[in-house]
Amino acid sequence: MPSEGSTPDAAAGPEKGAGAPDRATGRAGLKELQAASPARAWNLVEINVSLVELQELRRARIRHLVQPSDTVLDDSIGCAVWFAARGAGCLVAPEGVRPYRSQAKVVLTGIGADEQLAGYSRHRARFQMHGLEGLNQEIEMELARISSRNLGRDDRVIGDHGKEARFPFLDENVVSFLNSLPVWEKANLTLPRGIGEKLLLRLAAMDLGLTASALLPKRAMQFGSRIAKLEKSNEKASDKCGRLQVTSLENLSIEKETEA
Repeated sequence: MPSEGSTPDAAAGPEKGAGAPDRATGRAGLKELQAASPARAWNLVEINVSLVELQELRRARIRHLVQPSDTVLDDSIGCAVWFAARGAGCLVAPEGVRPYRSQAKVVLTGIGADEQLAGYSRHRARFQMHGLEGLNQEIEMELARISSRNLGRDDRVIGDHGKEARFPFLDENVVSFLNSLPVWEKANLTLPRGIGEKLLLRLAAMDLGLTASALLPKRAMQFGSRIAKLEKSNEKASDKCGRLQVTSLENLSIEKETEA
């Protein structure tokens, strides 16, 4: 979310963008923000990406930035974040829709919230099998691996646009505060999905007037934007992604030609 108050909303496929789940929740969230802070100018940048544009820019830029991460999940998230950070799309305003490109130089990301506040489905599964102790262990593991698993990839992808990625949920003071709390004050996984996970964050959002947004269940970026369904739909998130590994195959081909 750029610092100028714009929220990029990346959806795969220009004809499908209006039907993407994140498009609907983005518009609803905009209304809540406007109601909570009417004096501020809020810009929702709706971004539509065609299959051709996705493939061309992945080949030219994104795959190099995502490496050495190489899974289908890395591909989906890396591409979605790259197009969102670019901030080129349409601005929906009372006077109509117009082309828009964000000039923000800082991009805030929400990474770290799920990892520390039990936001993933695997947290609920671990809690159901091993209780609070198992949940604590899962959260500790998530935080320990977040830099190698997510931060480098996202920082490179966002930085490709000359923008700085910032991670407020990973601020030292925030991490220290959350670590000081017992896990049952951060999440209550005996409650239904959309309430119990990230409970502390949901309560804070409600206190700020974001009532509807506070009750939304988690939806992964690659599914909310539908970028995961734009190409091969039978892949698993953990599979090696050939679309990201083309570079190494090309280098191998060049080496063989040189040897010949």
